[in-house]
Amino acid sequence: MDHDRSSHNLDDAPDRPRVDDASVKARSIEAAAAAGIGYSVLAVLALTRMSSYPNLDATEAELTAWFDDDSNQILLTGALGLASISAVLFLWFVAVIRRRLGDREDRFFATVFFGSGIAYVAVWLVGAATLAGPAIAMTMLDAAEVTPASASLAGGVAAALILVVAPRIEAVFIFSTSTVILRSNVLPSWLALVGYVAGLIMFLAPFVYLPLGYVFPAWVFVVSVVLLIVRPNDLQLPQAADGDTSELRPPR
Repeated sequence: MDHDRSSHNLDDAPDRPRVDDASVKARSIEAAAAAGIGYSVLAVLALTRMSSYPNLDATEAELTAWFDDDSNQILLTGALGLASISAVLFLWFVAVIRRRLGDREDRFFATVFFGSGIAYVAVWLVGAATLAGPAIAMTMLDAAEVTPASASLAGGVAAALILVVAPRIEAVFIFSTSTVILRSNVLPSWLALVGYVAGLIMFLAPFVYLPLGYVFPAWVFVVSVVLLIVRPNDLQLPQAADGDTSELRPPR
């Protein structure tokens, strides 16, 4: 009788990890969605704060007075802080997306996906730090004043990085992500089509104005919401040779 009970317990043992793995997988998806939504919100707030940077056609007295204002210094340094936190959340978003892809990811597109994500974070942080540089010099380094030349240099370099370079890298990230979605079927195909359209606009636009800078955070927000709504069981996975789809699902 004891032997039967022990055999019964051994038979039930493999079922327990499946439940645990399912809950862990659900939590990882929720973590990716939360990170993506958090990134989107913080990135939009950071861009909005950065847009308050003074026009470079202002007079020397106006520029000096703007940077001497403590509230404006806090505005720019706060934008850098928001950008830094959003970058961390974006990296978390990328990591969990790769985990969900599992063995189904195409190595070429997965490499482009990961590499463009890292490149975007680098450009995003350097651009934000460059824009906040004059304010940090005033608050932390006790700079006497911000000259029009230094303000123009900081604003020009930051605009080139955030509004010209970054959108092209963001477009490559969207293209690779959309291709992986279509090839692996981890998310609805319509999301990939929307991504192709958004990426094409961002990549081909001759000059990227501030409103287009919000396209990438908006796209990440939509992907994150879809992650919360759509589960792997809701999708039609490609059939394996023997008709079994278990091997095509993310590894546990």
